[in-house]
Amino acid sequence: MNTLKYKGYVGSVAYSEPDKVFFGTLEGIDDLVTYEGESVQELTAAFHEAVEDYLAFCQDHGEKPQKSYTGTFNVRIDPETHREIAYLATEAGISINAFVKRVLNDAVRNPWTGTNNTQPAMLMESKGPRYGTWDEFKLAVPHKDSDFAVDMANRMGWEIQKIKAS
Repeated sequence: MNTLKYKGYVGSVAYSEPDKVFFGTLEGIDDLVTYEGESVQELTAAFHEAVEDYLAFCQDHGEKPQKSYTGTFNVRIDPETHREIAYLATEAGISINAFVKRVLNDAVRNPWTGTNNTQPAMLMESKGPRYGTWDEFKLAVPHKDSDFAVDMANRMGWEIQKIKAS
């Protein structure tokens, strides 16, 4: 989805073919704030103006800008994925909630954009699969996750050999 960003606010971007106009809404707030423009420049200017107007409105009316979030939300996934998450959490010695929280926090801090980007850890090389297992493989892990990866490997009883990235 295309978005605009200004002063910590995010706005959606859409196009109406019949009206020949770009339009959007200010996201993440309790109120409905819309804007439009006939060009990208007009839309961007209208978005900035909408944010400024929204902030002024909130100040004038003693309201707190932005929608408050509870920190709780439901995610529906298929049962097989749920099972795999439960297994991974158990192997890590943490709850499913803690596991999902860690993965989401990592995704927010290191966003994946597009569809062809690597995941946090990626199988780099293997020496011949043998009925679904490997005798040896190399795993590239972001530096910030290396202690966690080593801990997990130790729990699995795997032999670890750290190699610095070239």
